[in-house]
Order: sequence, then structure tokens, then C-alpha cells
Amino acid sequence: MPARKDAQREQSVTDMSVRRRTRSRTSVENSLALTSISGDATACDQQFTRMKAFILGASAPYHTELQPLLFPLFAHTYLEMLSNGQKVPAQKFHERHSETFKEEQYQSFIKVLKKLEAKSDVLTTKEVIEFREHRFILNLSEESFHYMMLHLKAEDNMIMLQIFNQYIKINVVQDAGAVCGSKLEMKQLPDVLAESQLIKESPASVAPVIDGQQQEPTLEDELAVAIKAVRELPPCLPSICFFTFLNTYQGLCSSTISIDKKRLSGCFEDSSILVWNLEPDLLTRTTSECDVSKIVLAADYIHCLEDEIKDKVFSRSTQSTETAKLVGHRGPVYKSRFLSDSKTYLLSCSEDSTIRLWNLGTQTNASLYVGHSSAVWDVNISSTDTWFASCSHDTTAKLWTFERTYPLRSYIGHTFDVDCLDFHPNNNYLATGSGDKTVRFWSVSEGRTVRLLQGHRGSVLALAFSPNGKLLASAGEDRRIRVWDLGSGQVLKDLRGHSDTVFALAFDDTSSILASGGADCCVRLWDIQKTTDSQQIEGHSSPELLGAFPTKSALLSYLRFAPYNILLAAGASS
Repeated sequence: MPARKDAQREQSVTDMSVRRRTRSRTSVENSLALTSISGDATACDQQFTRMKAFILGASAPYHTELQPLLFPLFAHTYLEMLSNGQKVPAQKFHERHSETFKEEQYQSFIKVLKKLEAKSDVLTTKEVIEFREHRFILNLSEESFHYMMLHLKAEDNMIMLQIFNQYIKINVVQDAGAVCGSKLEMKQLPDVLAESQLIKESPASVAPVIDGQQQEPTLEDELAVAIKAVRELPPCLPSICFFTFLNTYQGLCSSTISIDKKRLSGCFEDSSILVWNLEPDLLTRTTSECDVSKIVLAADYIHCLEDEIKDKVFSRSTQSTETAKLVGHRGPVYKSRFLSDSKTYLLSCSEDSTIRLWNLGTQTNASLYVGHSSAVWDVNISSTDTWFASCSHDTTAKLWTFERTYPLRSYIGHTFDVDCLDFHPNNNYLATGSGDKTVRFWSVSEGRTVRLLQGHRGSVLALAFSPNGKLLASAGEDRRIRVWDLGSGQVLKDLRGHSDTVFALAFDDTSSILASGGADCCVRLWDIQKTTDSQQIEGHSSPELLGAFPTKSALLSYLRFAPYNILLAAGASS
């Protein structure tokens, strides 16, 4: 459905013409010779930024042929913004993009542009008048021209097309040797642009010189350049598989998907845990000597013989169902975690200050771990299934093994609830987030704090390590996501965009994409490797945001990346 801003009640004939022709197969002149320049400052900035990224990211030989276009596009966009009375946006545009042109032939004219402050200056400055009166001529091969037009037709680039119409002339030549340079339509070039006819080749496209002769780049060299360009592109967005819990009258606290993607569990406020099989098969219970989850009353079998009672109990304990219900906690169950083999065991923690290990084969409680003095908020398992850790309202985190029902070590340092925790990929470190607005990085073996990460303005409710072990992401009540460099303990990214509490974080396998979700019912994806300009315009969302995907009315409680670039998510409909 089109956005409201696109649903204009009135549209001029010229605007209709430019939009229609840029999306149709027309001649060179008809594609570029269209209307006069119009548009707001934001549109000018966005379209030039897209054009600059397109040209600078192009592979050889397109990059070499299109690069001379950048400066005239920059200068004319800036001058048009000033002519339209947009002084402040024009100055910010100049500061943001002028650093791209560091060559000496551009510096003097850039200084002239910087001194302009109003439309009157544009109309009276001699260098600017000469620059605007003479069109910039550029010879392009047919392949490069079509490559450029594909970009201009892909999105709304009307302002760029209008600048082409008035100030730039493209000559499409069939002979590659005729693509020799660019020039202005004037006999005497001003000093500020005297060298604009020269084409600066990128280092990647310059052929090597051997024995005094320039050699043509080989196919392997061009392929290496193309591969490098592809790797520098923004990461590919994943497909999202979202599991929504409906009719959760019991009150869903959290959800978890097993590592092998075969089981889904939900923790509820009525002290129960429900487990679903994500495969087509039903959940089958194996026989056990004693089913502690069932109480057999004599009244149920008053008319049965002893052998008949055993047969009925056995048939009930081995029946197949779509859902397994685990009951044993005496308070709301806040978190559950599957072991590596999802068909064996499940770990859970509850308000009753205990942690329970469940045998998923018999669907019974296998072990009870006691050590906390208050509600246990979170539990996590090491990647080797050797240890597991828990955190509690008693302001501590504890380390356990499955063989012992008491904790091996306590991590003491937080001053409020410890709300979340996660193991480092090497299992030698543990991160904890707390209501005291800090994140602590612990040595598992020594039990001491290695890093104290401060900066959040609310409780930290979600943590995630990058698979390469270099980054840690944290988020919570302040709706900000902070990405920390574990080597230095400094903040690398401060991501904004969520409108409510963040409950879940997850890195992809390449450590380049971070997924987040929470109470605002939206999955957001962030490009962690993207470098941003500190002078960029402040907005509601950080420039690292790759995309936002609303879930209608489902609160996010779980995120995890799976193979083949799939993001698994789960939550309950509100």
C-alpha cells in the first residue's frame, strides 16, 4: 500500500512525465532532457548520497568513466539548494560531501562555494556564473550509460535527472577509445576548473607497468576487484521466520527454540512449560519406572485389576501428543534453555528460586538445583554443555554443573537484580546485565570482573556476543542498543530506533548484522560494520538501521540466526 506522502492529490504534468519516462525505454535525450530542478533539501541530499555511493562502489570500467560526474553533480546540487533559500541544509551538505573531492583542481572552487550564503551570491559570483552557464560534457560508452540509467530508474532520482537536463550533457559513443575524458562547453576554462578534463583512475583499475609498458589487467585482477566490491556492499537481509503464541491466557514469560531448530518451548506464569515439536512428528514419551508428574488415585481404577491398572498407566505414559507439558515449579517460569540435543534435556528457572532439569524423553523432572535466595530471572548453557549459569533477584549470578545440585561459584558485584547473562563463545567468560544499569564481564574460572561496562540509562535486559567473540551487544529499558568492543571496553555503536523496551538480541554468523526486538512489536536489523559520519543529521533511527519489520501486535521474546541466513523469532500476541 503506498505511503501517505506518495498519495498526492495533485501532480503536475512535468512530474508525471519525468516519472513515466525514467521507467520506460526511451532515448538518451528523452531520458535526461526533462523538467527544471525542484525538490526539498532532504531529497537533494538523499539522491546525491545514493548517486555518490553508486559511482564510488562501481567496478571497473564503470567507476573510471562515471567518476568525473561526481563533482559537477555535487556543485550543482549545492548551488540549487542555495538558490531555493535552503542555506543551513546546503551548508551541512557541503560539509558532509566536500571531503570526497581532495584533488587540487577542485579545492579552489570548493572554497568559492563555501563562501556563498544566499541566492544573490550565486547570481553575482563570476566563477559560479561561468560554471552554471556552460554545460559539463562527458563521453560514456553504451555499457556505462545503461549501467548508470539502471540506477537512476531503480529509485526516485528526479533531482539528479533534472541536473543532467540543465547542466550536464552525456555523449554515448560506440568506440571505447572515444571515451577520452570530460570537458566544459567553453573555450577558456576558469582557473578553478582548468584541470577538470583529466580523469582520475582508481588504484584498482590502473593497469600494472612491467618493463616500462603498461599491461592490460587480467581477468583474475578484474574478478578480484569485483569480489572486493561485492564484499564491501551492505550485508544481505535475512529471511525472518516468526512464531507467534496465540491465546496465551496463562501469560507467556519467554520462549526458546533449540539449537537444532527442532523444538520450541514456552514458559508461562501458571508455573508450566510447554514444548512443541517443530517437525511433523508427534512428541512420544518413553517409559519410566515412576512418572513423578502424575498422581495415580485408587478411585480412578476401583473396578480394575492390578494388571489392568499397570496397562492403563503404561498406555497413558507412552501416548504421543503434539505438546508436552512440564509441571513442577511453584511459581512463574521465566526462562528455559535446550541442551545441544533438543530431544534429551531442558533447563528452566522460576520465581520459586530454583532451577530444574527436565528429561524430555520421559517428560519428567530429572534434577532440582537450589542455591539462589530469590527469583531466578535467566539461565544459560555453555556451548559445550559443560556448565550453565543463572542470575537472580538476589543480585548474584551463579555457575553450575549438571552433576551437582549446588553452585560451583557465585559472581558478586552488581547492586541490583541481575536480569540477563550470556556465555562468551570460548566459554571462558560470562557477561551479566543488571538493574544497576551496568554490564559486567566475568572470568568464569577466577570469578572476578574483567570489564565493567557503563552507559545504559535503565535496566539491561538483553545480551548477545558476536560469533567472532570481539563484540558484545546490550539493551534494555532505555531502548538503546550498545555494541561494545571487548578488547578496549569502549562503545563502538549506540543504536537508536526502538520505541519501547528491548528484550532480545542476536548476531548473525558473520558478526556483521545485529537483530533486535522487544515490546514495540518490531524486529530491527542493524549493519554493525557500517561506518557513519559524526556530522550526520540526527534522527529517530541510527543510520546503521538496515530494516524494521513490524509483527503487528506480537511482543518479541526470542531471536536467533539459523543457517542459510534465516532469522528465527518468537513472541506472544498482545
